[in-house]
Amino acid sequence: MTTKHKMSFFLLDDDFTFNFIHRKKIEKFGIDQEIVEFTSPTKAILYFMDANEDQIPDILLLDINMPELNGFEFLDALMAKRTDLCDKLNVFIVTSSLNPEDYQTAKGYDCIKGFHNKPIDLDNIMTTSSWLLNQKTKVKIK
Repeated sequence: MTTKHKMSFFLLDDDFTFNFIHRKKIEKFGIDQEIVEFTSPTKAILYFMDANEDQIPDILLLDINMPELNGFEFLDALMAKRTDLCDKLNVFIVTSSLNPEDYQTAKGYDCIKGFHNKPIDLDNIMTTSSWLLNQKTKVKIK
């Protein structure tokens, strides 16, 4: 008997509309999923401060340009408080930014696994989810 993994997504974007669009696209993908949404980076940090192992999402879709803290400031603040999360978070930047410096900055974070333009499309979600499932099912050879 095979157990089906429930994929968990965490959406952090100050724009309600993009969170809604991304939620609908993830739901359309047809996998068993759980989705948590935040529009405030500060509130998202508070969520992670109290999060146990089961509440850490499989995939974090993170906007860069937000008024409170930008996406990189969010990651810096979060990692300063929860250093254990760096190895557990799979962050995918989802942004409307065309600034090449944002892409270069993202490359400096080990937890950032990909960089997508807004709105994320179904192919990106499938690729991202497949990547994660592949990571979880890899057999380590000694």
